[in-house]
Amino acid sequence: MGGMIVQEISRLAEDQIVKLICYSTGPRGDIPGRFETIDQSREKLKINGLKDTAHRIAKTWFIEEEKAKYFYLCEEAGKQTTIEATENGLVAMKNWDGVKNLVNIKNETLIIWGDQDKVYNFNQVETLKENITNSDLKIIKGCSHNVHLEKPDEFNKIVNEFLKKD
Repeated sequence: MGGMIVQEISRLAEDQIVKLICYSTGPRGDIPGRFETIDQSREKLKINGLKDTAHRIAKTWFIEEEKAKYFYLCEEAGKQTTIEATENGLVAMKNWDGVKNLVNIKNETLIIWGDQDKVYNFNQVETLKENITNSDLKIIKGCSHNVHLEKPDEFNKIVNEFLKKD
Protein backbone atom coordinates (compact mmCIF):
# COMPACT_ATOMS: atom_id res chain seq x y z
CA MET A 1 0.00 0.00 0.00
CA GLY A 2 3.05 2.27 0.08
CA GLY A 3 2.54 3.32 -3.53
CA MET A 4 -1.03 4.33 -2.78
CA ILE A 5 0.16 6.32 0.21
CA VAL A 6 2.82 8.27 -1.73
CA GLN A 7 0.29 9.10 -4.43
CA GLU A 8 -2.05 10.48 -1.78
CA ILE A 9 0.79 12.42 -0.13
CA SER A 10 1.62 13.96 -3.50
CA ARG A 11 -2.01 15.05 -3.78
CA LEU A 12 -2.04 16.59 -0.31
CA ALA A 13 1.47 18.10 -0.16
CA GLU A 14 2.67 18.40 -3.76
CA ASP A 15 4.58 21.65 -3.16
CA GLN A 16 6.60 19.99 -0.38
CA ILE A 17 7.81 17.10 -2.55
CA VAL A 18 10.82 17.51 -4.82
CA LYS A 19 10.84 14.05 -6.39
CA LEU A 20 8.46 11.13 -6.21
CA ILE A 21 9.30 7.44 -6.56
CA CYS A 22 6.55 4.94 -7.31
CA TYR A 23 7.68 1.35 -7.47
CA SER A 24 5.64 -1.82 -7.67
CA THR A 25 2.45 0.18 -7.58
CA GLY A 26 -0.39 1.43 -9.71
CA PRO A 27 -3.22 3.93 -9.58
CA ARG A 28 -5.95 1.58 -8.30
CA GLY A 29 -6.39 -0.35 -5.09
CA ASP A 30 -8.92 -2.80 -6.53
CA ILE A 31 -6.26 -3.94 -8.95
CA PRO A 32 -7.39 -5.29 -12.33
CA GLY A 33 -5.28 -8.32 -13.24
CA ARG A 34 -4.07 -8.96 -9.67
CA PHE A 35 -3.24 -12.61 -8.93
CA GLU A 36 -6.63 -12.73 -7.18
CA THR A 37 -9.29 -10.12 -6.50
CA ILE A 38 -9.32 -8.21 -3.23
CA ASP A 39 -12.61 -9.93 -2.36
CA GLN A 40 -10.98 -13.33 -2.93
CA SER A 41 -8.12 -12.32 -0.62
CA ARG A 42 -10.62 -11.22 2.01
CA GLU A 43 -12.58 -14.48 1.75
CA LYS A 44 -9.43 -16.60 1.97
CA LEU A 45 -8.32 -14.57 5.01
CA LYS A 46 -11.59 -15.43 6.77
CA ILE A 47 -11.37 -19.12 5.86
CA ASN A 48 -7.64 -19.80 6.16
CA GLY A 49 -6.50 -17.27 8.74
CA LEU A 50 -3.64 -14.82 8.96
CA LYS A 51 -0.66 -17.20 8.88
CA ASP A 52 -1.78 -18.88 5.64
CA THR A 53 -2.72 -15.55 4.06
CA ALA A 54 0.64 -13.98 4.90
CA HIS A 55 2.45 -16.95 3.36
CA ARG A 56 0.23 -17.18 0.27
CA ILE A 57 0.33 -13.48 -0.59
CA ALA A 58 4.01 -12.88 0.25
CA LYS A 59 5.11 -15.67 -2.08
CA THR A 60 3.46 -13.87 -5.03
CA TRP A 61 5.87 -10.98 -4.45
CA PHE A 62 8.92 -12.97 -5.56
CA ILE A 63 9.91 -14.85 -8.71
CA GLU A 64 11.16 -17.75 -6.58
CA GLU A 65 8.13 -17.48 -4.29
CA GLU A 66 8.85 -18.89 -0.79
CA LYS A 67 12.35 -19.95 -1.88
CA ALA A 68 13.37 -16.31 -2.36
CA LYS A 69 16.13 -15.04 -0.09
CA TYR A 70 13.96 -12.40 1.63
CA PHE A 71 10.59 -14.10 1.46
CA TYR A 72 10.69 -14.76 5.21
CA LEU A 73 10.83 -11.01 5.93
CA CYS A 74 7.61 -10.33 4.05
CA GLU A 75 5.83 -13.38 5.42
CA GLU A 76 6.84 -12.48 8.98
CA ALA A 77 5.69 -8.88 8.56
CA GLY A 78 2.30 -10.15 7.39
CA LYS A 79 1.98 -12.46 10.39
CA GLN A 80 2.77 -9.61 12.83
CA THR A 81 -0.51 -7.85 12.16
CA THR A 82 -4.05 -8.93 13.06
CA ILE A 83 -6.88 -10.35 11.01
CA GLU A 84 -8.86 -7.16 11.69
CA ALA A 85 -6.02 -4.90 10.49
CA THR A 86 -5.46 -7.06 7.41
CA GLU A 87 -9.18 -7.02 6.59
CA ASN A 88 -9.29 -3.23 7.04
CA GLY A 89 -6.22 -2.84 4.83
CA LEU A 90 -7.80 -4.93 2.08
CA VAL A 91 -11.02 -2.90 2.29
CA ALA A 92 -9.02 0.35 2.13
CA MET A 93 -7.17 -0.95 -0.93
CA LYS A 94 -10.37 -1.98 -2.66
CA ASN A 95 -11.96 1.42 -2.12
CA TRP A 96 -8.94 3.51 -3.21
CA ASP A 97 -8.73 4.91 -6.73
CA GLY A 98 -6.06 7.48 -7.56
CA VAL A 99 -6.46 7.58 -11.35
CA LYS A 100 -8.09 11.03 -11.42
CA ASN A 101 -5.26 12.49 -9.33
CA LEU A 102 -2.45 11.34 -11.63
CA VAL A 103 -2.77 14.34 -13.97
CA ASN A 104 -2.26 16.59 -10.95
CA ILE A 105 1.10 15.06 -10.05
CA LYS A 106 3.65 17.53 -11.41
CA ASN A 107 6.63 16.32 -9.41
CA GLU A 108 9.47 14.65 -11.22
CA THR A 109 8.48 11.01 -10.79
CA LEU A 110 10.36 7.75 -11.17
CA ILE A 111 8.26 4.64 -11.79
CA ILE A 112 9.96 1.27 -11.23
CA TRP A 113 8.30 -2.01 -12.10
CA GLY A 114 9.34 -5.67 -12.10
CA ASP A 115 8.37 -7.24 -15.41
CA GLN A 116 6.83 -10.27 -13.70
CA ASP A 117 4.85 -8.48 -11.00
CA LYS A 118 1.73 -10.53 -10.14
CA VAL A 119 0.16 -7.71 -8.17
CA TYR A 120 0.37 -4.79 -10.60
CA ASN A 121 0.38 -5.72 -14.27
CA PHE A 122 1.89 -3.52 -16.97
CA ASN A 123 -1.45 -1.84 -17.76
CA GLN A 124 -1.46 -0.38 -14.25
CA VAL A 125 2.11 0.89 -14.55
CA GLU A 126 1.40 2.23 -18.04
CA THR A 127 -1.53 4.23 -16.61
CA LEU A 128 0.90 5.87 -14.17
CA LYS A 129 3.39 6.67 -16.94
CA GLU A 130 0.78 8.04 -19.35
CA ASN A 131 -0.90 10.27 -16.77
CA ILE A 132 2.00 11.62 -14.69
CA THR A 133 3.44 14.11 -17.16
CA ASN A 134 6.92 14.42 -15.64
CA SER A 135 7.62 10.69 -15.19
CA ASP A 136 10.17 8.12 -16.27
CA LEU A 137 9.52 4.37 -16.26
CA LYS A 138 12.26 1.86 -15.50
CA ILE A 139 11.46 -1.83 -15.92
CA ILE A 140 13.60 -4.35 -14.08
CA LYS A 141 13.59 -7.72 -15.80
CA GLY A 142 13.25 -10.94 -13.85
CA CYS A 143 11.51 -9.41 -10.85
CA SER A 144 8.10 -9.62 -9.31
CA HIS A 145 6.55 -7.20 -6.79
CA ASN A 146 9.59 -6.80 -4.52
CA VAL A 147 12.13 -5.47 -7.01
CA HIS A 148 14.07 -3.80 -4.18
CA LEU A 149 14.67 -7.22 -2.58
CA GLU A 150 15.09 -9.33 -5.71
CA LYS A 151 17.56 -7.06 -7.50
CA PRO A 152 18.69 -4.54 -4.87
CA ASP A 153 21.84 -3.40 -6.70
CA GLU A 154 19.97 -2.57 -9.89
CA PHE A 155 17.11 -0.99 -7.94
CA ASN A 156 19.48 1.15 -5.85
CA LYS A 157 21.45 2.26 -8.92
CA ILE A 158 18.26 3.43 -10.65
CA VAL A 159 17.06 5.27 -7.53
CA ASN A 160 20.47 6.90 -6.89
CA GLU A 161 20.71 8.13 -10.49
CA PHE A 162 17.21 9.59 -10.25
CA LEU A 163 17.91 11.36 -6.95
CA LYS A 164 21.24 12.79 -8.15
CA LYS A 165 19.78 14.10 -11.40
CA ASP A 166 19.16 17.86 -11.43
